[in-house]
Amino acid sequence: MKVLLVDDQARILEATKRLVDWNKLGVDRVLTAQSADEARTILDGEDVDILLTDIEMPGEDGIALQRWQREHHPEVMCIFLTSHADFAYAREALRNGAYDYILQPAAIPEIEKVLERAVGSLAERRDMAEVSRNVDEALSQAQRYTLEWSRWIEQGDTQLVRSRVAAMLDEAEARGSLSAGYCKRLHYIFMEACRLAAHMLKTDLKTLLADAGEDEEALAKGSGSRQEMLASADRCLRAFDLRARRAGNGQEYTTEQRIREVVHYLSQNMDHMISRSEAAQHACLNEDYFSRAFKKETGMGYKEFVLKQKADYAIKLLTNTDLPITVIASKVGYDNYNNFTQMFRKLTGKTPTDYRKSMENGN
Repeated sequence: MKVLLVDDQARILEATKRLVDWNKLGVDRVLTAQSADEARTILDGEDVDILLTDIEMPGEDGIALQRWQREHHPEVMCIFLTSHADFAYAREALRNGAYDYILQPAAIPEIEKVLERAVGSLAERRDMAEVSRNVDEALSQAQRYTLEWSRWIEQGDTQLVRSRVAAMLDEAEARGSLSAGYCKRLHYIFMEACRLAAHMLKTDLKTLLADAGEDEEALAKGSGSRQEMLASADRCLRAFDLRARRAGNGQEYTTEQRIREVVHYLSQNMDHMISRSEAAQHACLNEDYFSRAFKKETGMGYKEFVLKQKADYAIKLLTNTDLPITVIASKVGYDNYNNFTQMFRKLTGKTPTDYRKSMENGN
């Protein structure tokens, strides 16, 4: 493991090189440079793993160096160590793909902690690459989405991210390349986007998740199936949604608001069968309490509400589109055509085919 330290002040370079316990971090070689130009020469000639650089340097600054590094050596993980307190610097650095931003003066243990996480992330990245060599092309595309996803999350478009992740899983399944390794790699990329989004929101992912009753380590482990990976992603994205709601109204997120959010969530995911347990988890409520609160707010039990919602949507599609009924069944979350027909007849008194014919005949 090689680390490159970049700072125009020789005393800071020497102090960092001397005081950090590199052996404990698994770093066997520490290189130094006093300018961006010198750093580029080293990066071109050495297999550097981590770049730890100052931002404010004479001539070309650290952010310009990192842009060049990202283009020419994207495998290198960049960390900024600087005394500049303007968060706009951190935002730009992180959006450009930096791993972290350490504000000086920082204690050596704090620097070591960030480096330790970086070393762990590198190891995890390499392990995941080994696990899923056969799906590198698709996941390389996902890696390029990391910055875009983080911006969507920061702006509150969490459902857009969720839909994109689900689409990638569906595409992999259609290609026959959906595997545990693929899910784990995609989950890792998704979590990287969430970490970056948390930085953009001036917090860290662990704190943001803890505020929503989630555990970062548990979610970061990912999962080996489409369903489990999406469930983990949903829990993480809900933490961002909860933070946004709290920030928006400046007050406690009430039970009524939670139920309304579940209703909205159901309408945005008509093509999925969302269980009562999943809905309660989405609302961060005990399942029994959620059931009582849901009926009080909507006037219907959860199952009854979901079936009526799906039937109403199916009616809309039957009336206003020429989609085959099997496709409509899929769009309201039914993989089995007979089950869809039974549900529809129970709620409307007609089969989907008969209902469409009656609408065509004006009855």
